[in-house]
Amino acid sequence: MNYLNTRDSFDTFMQAVASNIYVDKSMMIEEIMKRTGSYDKYICITRPRRFGKSTNAGMLAAYFTKGYDSGPVFENLSIRDSGVYGKKQNQCNVIHIDFSRRPDLCRNYEDYIMSIIRALKEDLLEAYPFLSGKNYDRVADMLRDTKESFVFILDEWDAVFYEKFMTEDDKELFLKWLKGLLKDQAYVELAYMTGVLPVRKYSSGSELNMFDEYNFMNDNVFDIYFGFTEGEVKELCKKHTAVSYEELRTWYDGYHLFKGGRLFNPRSVNKALTRGICLNYWTETGPMNEIAECIEHNVDEVREDIVKLVAGIPIRIRLDGYSVSELNLDTRDEILSAMVVYGFLDYYDGMLSIPNGELMEWIKSTVSG
Repeated sequence: MNYLNTRDSFDTFMQAVASNIYVDKSMMIEEIMKRTGSYDKYICITRPRRFGKSTNAGMLAAYFTKGYDSGPVFENLSIRDSGVYGKKQNQCNVIHIDFSRRPDLCRNYEDYIMSIIRALKEDLLEAYPFLSGKNYDRVADMLRDTKESFVFILDEWDAVFYEKFMTEDDKELFLKWLKGLLKDQAYVELAYMTGVLPVRKYSSGSELNMFDEYNFMNDNVFDIYFGFTEGEVKELCKKHTAVSYEELRTWYDGYHLFKGGRLFNPRSVNKALTRGICLNYWTETGPMNEIAECIEHNVDEVREDIVKLVAGIPIRIRLDGYSVSELNLDTRDEILSAMVVYGFLDYYDGMLSIPNGELMEWIKSTVSG
């Protein structure tokens, strides 16, 4: 199997749980359970890179899939004490796709999407041999003919949009393919999707408007599951004493939960505790082209804002671009909203600031460079 009820999700999640530094986010399953099989079954969670999206996606796939027994790992996690524990556990058909993975030979969008379509068709024919009697043009038709329901875990859905070979027509085709696969389909029991930027950054029409979006600026439901809370970091520091909580707070704290409280960058905390020293870990996870793009699209007002922020002066502002809808980075609101969604700035209670020491160093060097 390629995507359907595979063991890959379970093995990856098991590795995370068994790692030296692991923070239990399994109570997220309780929130997801409220939405399965309902009108709220379409969920899109967007966060910056390395904020736990893939780990949580693997956790959900491991919990729901009927491809294997994941009970033993969840018996030791906090979800065990929830009233929903056991419901739908290992009882669902799970299709788990990581869209950031490309075929070995991927020269264009057709190579990319046909690899996914072929793999899905292979899975369905293997699981439901009776489908082989018909020549299907669409995966959606095959799924419908199984007469069963499916949980879709779609990780890094927007990864292909960053590929150089993608044209505007390709992006539109991809959105329409996702729409045909998911929208108004009775076989969809849950569609859980993750990415970096919100769906509406790309979808100006109705392609994916069935999704409820949760990003850094509007998430009052799932925010505690992406990033480490103060309490979680303090508990980690009791077990790993090479770096103090105060030092971690200076370097990596600074994001806000929707209802108050603070949030640490999980990638950086993990690396600092593992290596025993605080350094710029998150800003070195990739080329960070997003912040360069934001600054390159600078308008005079934003240049003044960044100078103040680098000086440690928070800015009072009302940002309306919560969905970064029709994002072109032409206005002050769009640029600053994008920087919040990407994780470069923190926005809480009308105040904009640079979250922590790690990002302060990075933004200073980017601006001066």
